[in-house]
Amino acid sequence: MSSISDSSLLPSEPLVDSQGPQRIFHYYDPAVGLRAVVVIDTVRFGISAGGVRMAADLTLEEMVRLARAMSYKFAMLDMPCGGAKAGIWLDPSDPRRSRVMHAFLDAIRPLLDSRAYMAGPDMGTSSNDFESVSQSSACAPSLGAQIHEGLPLEDQLTGFGVVVATRTAAERLGWSLREARVAIEGFGKVGTGAVKYFAREGARLVAVSTLRGALLDPNGLDIDRLLALRVSHGDALVEAYDPKCKPIAASALFGVPCDILVPGARPDAIHAGNVGSIQAKLVVPAANMPYAPWTTATLAQHGIVAIPDFVSNAGGVLAGLVEMQGGGVDDAFTTVRERVAYSTGLVLNEAEAAGCTPYEAAVAICQRRLAIAG
Repeated sequence: MSSISDSSLLPSEPLVDSQGPQRIFHYYDPAVGLRAVVVIDTVRFGISAGGVRMAADLTLEEMVRLARAMSYKFAMLDMPCGGAKAGIWLDPSDPRRSRVMHAFLDAIRPLLDSRAYMAGPDMGTSSNDFESVSQSSACAPSLGAQIHEGLPLEDQLTGFGVVVATRTAAERLGWSLREARVAIEGFGKVGTGAVKYFAREGARLVAVSTLRGALLDPNGLDIDRLLALRVSHGDALVEAYDPKCKPIAASALFGVPCDILVPGARPDAIHAGNVGSIQAKLVVPAANMPYAPWTTATLAQHGIVAIPDFVSNAGGVLAGLVEMQGGGVDDAFTTVRERVAYSTGLVLNEAEAAGCTPYEAAVAICQRRLAIAG
């Protein structure tokens, strides 16, 4: 096993700046197939936090950017915590998964015990993966792992926060979510949570995608059927949904006519190749880092309001804050409703005042708060 921090392995500018990342730990154990990294964006608060992502095609650049996004997420919420992110290079379906996950948690135990890094689930991992270290205060909060309305509360809260951010922005634009057309990329943990709360607002899900393709129905997809097929068929739900509703390419989702586009999968989902085809009025991310560089400016030029990911998808992080304050499920939903709405409004106000994009305004707010904290 090896654990190193080597500046020669850092990504090139502009991903590395005076703020960070300040720590990068690499872990290798060929005997069990472990290759992993923990990126700590800033140590100024003494603690940092971020999820553990598992995928075969991760990159160090992706992990560095995700760690920075977490720093901004905490700064936007005025939480005294640095951003971090861990990555394990492994297909989650690999039969070695359990062994590799245990080896990783054993390797990072000093970081967990010292609270230098607080871990939790992310893409490819779940709260069950952290059971062996669940007694540590540096692991996923038990409140977020609770099952609420059939889904883990953390996923529900993240999806709920996406809808709160959408409603706040829509009201600023002078329209209601009732009958608004929604397209969601990625019908996984957070996507399913968001769908439920969009439905409660009266919105209409017209398109959804998984790794196996996308479904499009301008009249609205059957959400209850989708949720049931998600359980029984996983990503193949798009093929089992309805013989009359043929799947289209997953990438085609970004060009469907809709009012609200929710990127909910991998980084840089919106890029130079598809940004010009987006027809939404609002882009409200459920996933971290969906905007490739400069795409938010292009969206703004097309009259599309792009909400920053670290503003709209903060619901899961707030679950941990509520638990630390001794709150319960109702408190968590109240906190997400109030704080995500406030952050969204703050960013939109500053963007209007400064004549910039919401993303630029949000980064400026976070950098000011981090400078004060430093």
